[in-house]
Amino acid sequence: MNRTTRCAVLGAALSTLLQIQGAMAEEIKIDRSTRGFKEAQESLSKSTQLYKTISEGKMGKVPQSVLDATKCVVIFPDTMTVSVALGGTHGDGVGFCKSAAGTWQNPMFLNLIGGSLGIQAGVKSVDMVLYVTGDKAAEALKKGTFKLGGELSAVAGTFDKTFAAGEAEVVAYQRAEGLFAGASLEGISISRDESDERAFYGTREAVLTEKIPSDLEKDVNELREVLPTHVG
Repeated sequence: MNRTTRCAVLGAALSTLLQIQGAMAEEIKIDRSTRGFKEAQESLSKSTQLYKTISEGKMGKVPQSVLDATKCVVIFPDTMTVSVALGGTHGDGVGFCKSAAGTWQNPMFLNLIGGSLGIQAGVKSVDMVLYVTGDKAAEALKKGTFKLGGELSAVAGTFDKTFAAGEAEVVAYQRAEGLFAGASLEGISISRDESDERAFYGTREAVLTEKIPSDLEKDVNELREVLPTHVG
């Protein structure tokens, strides 16, 4: 078999493989009646409303220096304080990361657990927005092995135009009792929620692309389309 023939055969095989993969993607059916899907959809909806609030800037504008450096945005609405004395916390949220081309990928569904939010006694829950500005933190988030502390340092953000994150990998904001402020995050662990991602997309690989089932586009794009106007 000469070189030309080999190239033709390989080309045909690749074309067939892509067609098969495309067909498989089209066959993915999302069952909106499952508990996992409903939980993921609720998390996305609450995150959308929270981010719209902070992006409006009525309570203070996130400095442009932070927005320009942002590689991922992580949103946790209604993060619950398990015990104020012990500082235990738990929350469900979503995370968006930029692709190499600078576009926002599909949201990851996330869990938060442990550590302290540095909130006042008596506050039962907070809303939280994290701007991931460091390469290490962005890669850790995508892999689902994200823990603040040590190399993955976080700093409480401010609305001061002169604010600088320095060497911190994450700039954090929280809202408690209706007010946004910088968040103190020690020992917080964030992991990918595989069950919610599979329930919402049908496959986890959908997170790495911008192509998703058409019936989910509205749910995802309502939040994704807000991000470029506020970040980057």
